[in-house]
Amino acid sequence: MRNGTATLARVIAPLSEELLPGDEIIVSDDGSTDGSRELASSLGALVTGPGERTGAAAARNAGAAAASGDWLLFVDSDAVAPRGWRTALAARISQGAEAVQAVYGPDAPGRNASTFYKNYYYHYTFTRRIRGPYITGCGTFFFAVGLSSFRALGGFDERIPGATIEDADFAERLAASGGRIVLAPELEVLHLREYRFAELMRYEWRMIAAKALYMLRRDRGMGRPSISMASPGEMLPVLSGAVGAWGILAGLAAGLAGWAYGWLLSAIAFAVVTGGHLGFWTASVRQGGARGLAASAIVFPDLLLIVPAFLSAALRTLSGRRY
Repeated sequence: MRNGTATLARVIAPLSEELLPGDEIIVSDDGSTDGSRELASSLGALVTGPGERTGAAAARNAGAAAASGDWLLFVDSDAVAPRGWRTALAARISQGAEAVQAVYGPDAPGRNASTFYKNYYYHYTFTRRIRGPYITGCGTFFFAVGLSSFRALGGFDERIPGATIEDADFAERLAASGGRIVLAPELEVLHLREYRFAELMRYEWRMIAAKALYMLRRDRGMGRPSISMASPGEMLPVLSGAVGAWGILAGLAAGLAGWAYGWLLSAIAFAVVTGGHLGFWTASVRQGGARGLAASAIVFPDLLLIVPAFLSAALRTLSGRRY
């Protein structure tokens, strides 16, 4: 956690209610300044962490270092577990996987279209685009992994700044070692974070650039790259949509400049984006009504960020930056 007083009680309550003998709640503080440490202690959690801002990877590692059980369950300080989470998690663990990943639920807090878009896009990807029981990535908002496996891999890479792709990096190393991450769609987590449009776009830019840096620096001897919980093939609508979104703009510009085929290019590019996202748009409107319709429009600026953010990361890589 970092400055989690607004959400911490809602997060800890459902976790505490279903603990079994031997379970413990550890709150690792990443430099909170709002009384979060005291609140977490009053809610019965063991509070650890250096008390200064070190980054998400280091904070999670500090929490793991204080753990004594056989399994770790990482939970973000704004992620509310569903009722029955402990039984569902135990059932998944018994299947023999080395890690278990929950999903975002379809609901989102507030009335903001940007918040709904971010949450529902994750939910849609988890439940519609991913086709197999095992995934190539992980999201630490609600992610369980065997303690011995976690420690054998050295935990999260503390060189990765902020909260970006430290989970993707860990998932790749886990998969390369032969570990399997099972997706548990029955574990639907409510994410309490809310976004305004500009804030969401800044967040998306930071995440895309971090993923690009990760892809450019990764060891080629590792396993399949983890840029998402979905496989590269399952993410094809996003990748083709990024090209299509720029094709729409290029075609419109060419058409307005007098090149007749520009309009055709724009129409083809629009068809590419639509083909990859029509299912999401339909589901978004069905789930969120007017808010879902407004959220659907955010697909276009989000797709437009991918190419320039990747190019920005590539330039930083050429200048010597690796993280």
